[in-house]
Amino acid sequence: MYKIFPCLFFLLVPFHFLAQEGIETENNLGVQDLVKNVFIKGNCRNVSNISSIGNESISIGEFKKGDGIINLDDGIILSTGDIALAQGPNTSSESSFSLNTLSTDSDLSQLATSILFDATGIEFDFVPLDSKVTFRYVFASEEYCEFVGSKFNDVFGFFVSGPGINGPFENNAINVANLISTNEDVSINTVNHINNVNFYIDNVANLDAENCMIDANPVAEDFIEYDGYTIPLTASIQVIPCETYHIRLVIGDVGDDNLDSAVFLESNSFDLGEGTSVRAEVPGRDEPIAYESCADAQFVFTRSALSDINQDYIIDFSISPDSEAINGVDFEEIPLSVTIPAGETSFILPISLIEDNIIEGPENLKLILVYDCDCIDPTISELIINEAEEFFINFEEIKVCANQAFSITPNIIGGVAPFDYLWETGDNTEFLQASINEATSYGLTITDFCGKSIETTAFLQIQDIPEASLMGTYSLCETADTGIPIFMEGNPPYIIEYSIDGVEQDPIDNILTNPFYLITPNEGNYVLTSFNDAHCEGTVLGNALVESTIIIESEITPPSCPKSLDGKIEIIDLTVITPFTLSWNVPTEDDYFLDKLKEEIYILSITDGDGCSYKKFFELEASGNELKDCVPIYIPNIFSPNNDGINDIFSIYLNPESGVESVISLQVFNRWGALMYEETNFIPDNGATGWKGDYQGSPLNPDVYVYVLNIAFEDGSTRLVSGDISLVR
Repeated sequence: MYKIFPCLFFLLVPFHFLAQEGIETENNLGVQDLVKNVFIKGNCRNVSNISSIGNESISIGEFKKGDGIINLDDGIILSTGDIALAQGPNTSSESSFSLNTLSTDSDLSQLATSILFDATGIEFDFVPLDSKVTFRYVFASEEYCEFVGSKFNDVFGFFVSGPGINGPFENNAINVANLISTNEDVSINTVNHINNVNFYIDNVANLDAENCMIDANPVAEDFIEYDGYTIPLTASIQVIPCETYHIRLVIGDVGDDNLDSAVFLESNSFDLGEGTSVRAEVPGRDEPIAYESCADAQFVFTRSALSDINQDYIIDFSISPDSEAINGVDFEEIPLSVTIPAGETSFILPISLIEDNIIEGPENLKLILVYDCDCIDPTISELIINEAEEFFINFEEIKVCANQAFSITPNIIGGVAPFDYLWETGDNTEFLQASINEATSYGLTITDFCGKSIETTAFLQIQDIPEASLMGTYSLCETADTGIPIFMEGNPPYIIEYSIDGVEQDPIDNILTNPFYLITPNEGNYVLTSFNDAHCEGTVLGNALVESTIIIESEITPPSCPKSLDGKIEIIDLTVITPFTLSWNVPTEDDYFLDKLKEEIYILSITDGDGCSYKKFFELEASGNELKDCVPIYIPNIFSPNNDGINDIFSIYLNPESGVESVISLQVFNRWGALMYEETNFIPDNGATGWKGDYQGSPLNPDVYVYVLNIAFEDGSTRLVSGDISLVR
């Protein structure tokens, strides 16, 4: 059985569909960060010997925005091709990126129904805290639905080995990527539109649906590329706490290297167990700071999540020798062991403070939990004990503008947060918002956490509405260093917003000088759009025109493709005070005509006869793009070596202005990964050179073969591109 692709030719680069929303992928993190900071959950993060399997730079990475699509919001993605192909929309029924890798993974090979390609994954050692480790995942594939039941049964596995585990895989590992209800390994042939349909989500578009004789009902066509995927599944591993285990999470293509499959691993779902925990808290406060004669405290002990809830749970702890507060002196004596009763998940140990009327400043009390596992450090929970502070309130001078909304808040010194507020208006918020048209006062009562209250009054004065203005005509050279003066009224600090030729610029705040000089790196019409002083919203007046004494007329021809060297810049006319000098940021033979240009920013610097300097920026962007318009090489996807003089040779055709310097090598493999043809320093000759469909002089049977090109570009970069070629007789 062969996979037949109904297309006229194969593009040399994978389609990275740019989704407006939905699944997003990126491979900015290495496997160390992916495992430790994305995948692992729990206090025990003692994972080690982390390594990748397969092509880490292409097939392993992060996914985001999966919630509502695969119902895993973010995490790790492992793919048999390019992880970027996961991004929607699902516009291709046969999305594929071939890695051209014949794999011999011993674990996956036991699950595969045929030869294995493109094995990809991660593996690491881990030390659990509890007797069970779990994580969640989703399997997805482009093989759905047309290759269900075939040998193209892309597979994956989560292979775990270690103490107490005895399975059929390497190092006596077991595979935990299975359906718990049936114990079947999860794959295309076990979870699909026919088998175990309650675990399957259909995203097949019209053409594939017709081939499978099912109704097309894609549930996430706009948001993910894969034609089908599982619901979130849970892998569960029975382990011995504090022992070391090894896990291999691997996926691979089966039968050939076409049509990608992927596994999504949910972030923070690899649960090593939280173990026993303790935290200090003061009821009613966000911070664990207690105050004598004001607020007692407590330590909350929580049992391990996987402990037997039906049994009492005893927790031993100690008081750190670094503690400054003394048991029985600064607080009533506490035991060094607590028991969480059966049926309860936590126990509260009260800390009753002893008021000694001595000003000692803050003292700490640290409780230590020591774990049996070496994989985590002891837990230390800290409580601070202090004397209650007196507090004071003041308002800075408050000025507002008539009929403008304002907000006032008191400045509190000392006291114990949180505070309660009561304004004479009846408002109980920290900030009072209002507007007035004459001088006014507002009474305020503030009560701190310890119950101490202070009454105060805020007095508000009316000020004139401030104004900012700029005007005049300036030369660009004149304002480049000194700037345009902006005159302001009111009270600093000031904030201004402005535009240049109608385009809003970044605001400028915390202005303390008046006038303020606005530096103008560009010519244009400068207009103030907004102005505020320290208290009010002001008005703006006028505009300033900045003109260049140097006028440049140019004609730009952008490069046709991102790697092409066919861009041009021509200076058609130049108005400037003589004598003048000009220079570019790149070497030139003619300062008025630059050719053979690539995508880049080119800078023309001019100094006129008055010493005025000016820079003109030319940003060249390719008129086409690599995925559609700029494939530098054309390759037919079918040829017929039957000696009829038509299409007898598989060859490639170069665009002479493509930016390609040479073809380092051309290789052709059969579907089992065996090398059929290879030529280094390949020189295309309009189809006269290339592969004649033979192996060691003998003609090969019709089949689908895989080609791999190694291309060198004129900018020094190289690139591997690949695709399929059909041989017919």
